[in-house]
Amino acid sequence: MKHLKYLGIIAACIFLYSCSKSEESDEISFSSDIAGFLENSCTACHYGGRQSPDLREQYAYNALIDGEYVLPGNSADSPLVQQLESGHPSAGHLTQSQIDQVKLWIDQGAVNN
Repeated sequence: MKHLKYLGIIAACIFLYSCSKSEESDEISFSSDIAGFLENSCTACHYGGRQSPDLREQYAYNALIDGEYVLPGNSADSPLVQQLESGHPSAGHLTQSQIDQVKLWIDQGAVNN
């Protein structure tokens, strides 16, 4: 009977550990998941002062946050998402999956990671 008790505790620990790992893997990274495709898709216009915000990879995060294009924790009211969902020209260069990643990143707090 003692062995079943310990087996249950071990199973619960493994389950909780696996749940925490899957939540961590769902975190969107700005530098790994967002910045690259913004630069590839948007810098034909949003580059070096041609049109704000500057979305070159080294400037994109600060330009989006400082320019209030992103409202951390609130993708629905973020101007960036509104532009992408309203038919902004560069939205045609992004997949729905990429737009969903931007929204999730914003909803997760728009961390510079």
